[in-house]
Amino acid sequence: MFEAALLIASLLGTQADADPLAPARAGKLRCVQPDVAAKTCATIVRYTVRDDGGFDAAISGVVNLAPLVVIDYRTSGTIEDGAVCSVVRPADFTAGRLTKDSAPVTAAVEATVRPRIMAALQPLAGKKRCYRDKAEGNFLMSDVTVNGVYTADLRQRAMWVSPEDGYRTGM
Repeated sequence: MFEAALLIASLLGTQADADPLAPARAGKLRCVQPDVAAKTCATIVRYTVRDDGGFDAAISGVVNLAPLVVIDYRTSGTIEDGAVCSVVRPADFTAGRLTKDSAPVTAAVEATVRPRIMAALQPLAGKKRCYRDKAEGNFLMSDVTVNGVYTADLRQRAMWVSPEDGYRTGM
């Protein structure tokens, strides 16, 4: 039984390396920091994989807890040596839409939250961020590099979900 689990884990690792966005090609969404009981994700990524090896991504992520504010933005990137990579572009976040309960935030909330997002983003601005998944129990652990350097504090738990599963952005 233990050997079978190791074989499955090794196959999952191989498949992830071969095509880390295979679940996206099958219509699944990437759920980062999932809460399975609440069916929420801190971030949900909807990938569109292009024929040229790149991808476009529509991202919805929690940026403020009280009140719960979500940013919806778009970015793009490439698959490089089995890792999903994109350059962190502040313009993507500047163009992003901030919402609370699916409605645009007030000007006061925008004036408070947006500068905090941009300040937190500055250390990564213009740098290539890549993640590579490894199976860990029922989830994936994403090891993250920034400009090729492993960055342990950016490691994330994730899973792929179907749109019909009912997951939403939240915490």
